[in-house]
Amino acid sequence: MAKKKPDEIKKSDNPKSFSSFLKKRAPIYLGIIGLFMIFAYPALTEKNLESLLADDSFEGKEKIAVEMVKFYKGTNDTGMTILQVIEEKINDKYSDQKIFDDKDTWAEFTAEVTDTKNYEVVFVFNVENKQSMKYEWHVNLESGEISSTDGPSRIILQTVDHYD
Repeated sequence: MAKKKPDEIKKSDNPKSFSSFLKKRAPIYLGIIGLFMIFAYPALTEKNLESLLADDSFEGKEKIAVEMVKFYKGTNDTGMTILQVIEEKINDKYSDQKIFDDKDTWAEFTAEVTDTKNYEVVFVFNVENKQSMKYEWHVNLESGEISSTDGPSRIILQTVDHYD
């Protein structure tokens, strides 16, 4: 029987080759990928209120007014934003279901000029059975002041202002 020459030996037979390294550890890598797909991937792809508000059709001062409301953190500029408090209220109201994954659920901000420096910003959240949540705020662009116009909006604003 003839001996093989060293140049005829396959690279995979060499214990120091990269392919033999991967072959030995493939079950470990597949297990890690499987665990990631089971536990981490669903959490990373879960929808939230921000994913429903992906439409960014505002321009100029309207955009400034809407962003002031969305990212307002209270008088001390710490804690939760208005958007986070609204999302928490929605999650509390619909705790038994993944409401943001429903195709009939939608949310939107609208902004209207009330005078040259004031805007009325309205947030509407609607679910499939036509139950909606509506919040309205007045935004003064010069002073940066946000005030509520109704009871539910006032509760949201007070929660943000007094959250530590």
